[in-house]
Amino acid sequence: MTGRGKSDDDYLAPEIHPLTLAFQPRVEAQFMDEYTRKSLGQIRFTIIVGALFYCGFGFLDAVVAPASVKTLWAIRFAGFLPVSALIFALSYAGFFRRIWQGALAIWGLLAGLGIVAMIGVVEGEARSSYYAGLIMVLLVLYTWTRVRFVWATLTGWLIVAAYEILTIGFLHFPFKTVVTHNFFFVGSNLLGMLACYAIERYARSDFVMARLLREEREKVQKTNLALTAANENLKRIAQVDDLTQIPNRRAFEHELKRGWRRMAREGKPLSLLLCDVDFFKAYNDSRGHPAGDRCLIRVAQAVAAAARRPGDYVARYGGDEFAVLLLDTHVHGAVRVAEQLVRSVWNAGIAMAAGTGPERVTLSVGVASTTPGPRRGPEDLVRKADECLYQAKGQGRNRVVAGKG
Repeated sequence: MTGRGKSDDDYLAPEIHPLTLAFQPRVEAQFMDEYTRKSLGQIRFTIIVGALFYCGFGFLDAVVAPASVKTLWAIRFAGFLPVSALIFALSYAGFFRRIWQGALAIWGLLAGLGIVAMIGVVEGEARSSYYAGLIMVLLVLYTWTRVRFVWATLTGWLIVAAYEILTIGFLHFPFKTVVTHNFFFVGSNLLGMLACYAIERYARSDFVMARLLREEREKVQKTNLALTAANENLKRIAQVDDLTQIPNRRAFEHELKRGWRRMAREGKPLSLLLCDVDFFKAYNDSRGHPAGDRCLIRVAQAVAAAARRPGDYVARYGGDEFAVLLLDTHVHGAVRVAEQLVRSVWNAGIAMAAGTGPERVTLSVGVASTTPGPRRGPEDLVRKADECLYQAKGQGRNRVVAGKG
């Protein structure tokens, strides 16, 4: 089965080859980058410890094989130790990330071949002291070097093959001795293969799970961001008047309470302007509701344009009424702003229906101002502004009437 969905699934949860434990090439490159980054510390530690043990056992050479000690030490100190030092130094080079699998496999192979060579150099019972060294090399190769299963397996069997060639082809060990030794060497190699296979298999499974977890986290983050954006949009919609696109009454009442508390803390005046479009019912009945809606939009724009200071807050209060909240503004300043609103609506030039009043749409404004305190509340300011608006209507409209709350 092919297709984009299948390809995406294969990329996020790739199949592991049962024999080589390899992913598809693109994912394999990513795995090896991460595997190398996580393995460098252990690689250096293994090289140091392996070299110390390999060379540290040199003191046994002088005890069990004094006649061959120079050759044995040459293998340890002139052969294996410089190679270990070189690979350790290269581990800090950038290109080491591309060659470390082969370099560590060669390091393990040289260690094993060195032990095989030592078995060929020493004679008699002394050889038995070096057999265990091969098992130790296989143990380190399969479980500590972080070399991949395929490389470790190839290296391990090359070491075993070298031992077989030496003991059977050159040293002519008795059959019983060969069988006994192979029981341990081949068995150790097989157990090492199983351990290496499990270690790499778990590492690759963890890599796949980590990829899936990252993908799920990214999906959750994207979903959360989308939900947050949707909630913010819903919140904005809930606080904005659909027609005029300015804050609605609910948003205004929240802002009024907030402004009241702030001015109470700071001991500063707060002013409220309640505005009403004059003869709007007659305008709406004469010109129709679509024209009435357009009229309210233009009035809202005119009011917002006149009350544009940072502390000014304009909202549609309901129907043809608008409210303007002015922070840190005394009654005289509020009256000036109200007069600007009246002029702004007049200058908008919205034609009135014939026979329904003045030639243009006008605005009446009630102004109330107070310094918030514990004996009064925001509703007192609203009530006073409404009373002043009613007086402006009664005095002929298209005017401002102010009072103190």
